[in-house]
Amino acid sequence: MEEKKNGLSRRNFLINGSTAMGAIGLAAGLSAGSLLSPREAGAANLVLGTADFPIPNRDLNVEKVREYGYYFYQNPGGCGLGSARALIVGFLDAHAAAGTDPKGWAQIPLNLYGWCNGGGPNGWGTLCGSIAGSVGVLTLINLQGTLGSTVFEWYVKQNFPMANLDNYIPPTPGSLPAYASVGLTGTTPPTPIRDVDVLGHAVSDSPLCHVSVSKWLTAAGANLDTAFGGKNVKKDRCAKVTADTAAYTALLINNYRVGIRPAAWAKPDAMAGCYDCHDAGGLSTSRKDSQVKMDCAPCHTEPMGGHRRTR
Repeated sequence: MEEKKNGLSRRNFLINGSTAMGAIGLAAGLSAGSLLSPREAGAANLVLGTADFPIPNRDLNVEKVREYGYYFYQNPGGCGLGSARALIVGFLDAHAAAGTDPKGWAQIPLNLYGWCNGGGPNGWGTLCGSIAGSVGVLTLINLQGTLGSTVFEWYVKQNFPMANLDNYIPPTPGSLPAYASVGLTGTTPPTPIRDVDVLGHAVSDSPLCHVSVSKWLTAAGANLDTAFGGKNVKKDRCAKVTADTAAYTALLINNYRVGIRPAAWAKPDAMAGCYDCHDAGGLSTSRKDSQVKMDCAPCHTEPMGGHRRTR
């Protein structure tokens, strides 16, 4: 599903943020050290989401997480780093506002998910880093199994980029909390391209970077170097995807905190026959040669091929 920007209407997904957080500083040493390295021997016994990575009795500021996601994609850079860092700093902000000890959140390197930047991890075009970073943070609070699939399902259905950042003004590094400023370059990233000027929108139907970006570039009639108003349109699009994916994850966490759970994943109608025959969770008792929740149709128009060993 693709759409050229020719005055066509589209539904914008708007996430309501929580109340503004108080400006309370934390002296968190986030620039050095490994991820809880002193506890490696007992890592399997960590109580995630409670003792080590506590969820504060305070909502994450969804709109602030969104702004962080756009900013951190641009500086220091990347979708995986940007989405994870936006949520980690969002947790630090929430603990600061609540006056509670962030514990493990103050020990996590802010570049933790930088490995999944840049065209999918290492340029392989696989999982979009905005999903990897967001779901990675869910893993730290033991919510990947509860909320992770919902992030994937939401992502593949969105008509990216969304129009949630038209009024965004990027902060200067000096105006950010000290823990958010670690590793920044000191430059002010560009402001978002307004939605009315965006060249196109596209629903990816896939969590893969290659599919998501390529479908959008086709819809926009652009390439990786295309600029509008001196701004790279692909980077602007991916910064918005990073921002909105982190913000949606923050909303899911807020809802979870007050007892609201997302609906269970349901297979898309278009893949029902494929899933029921092939997937481990399907109805077949014989095939079971696939493990997937992605819609099959965008990639498979004919049976998969291969070589079978003969004896």
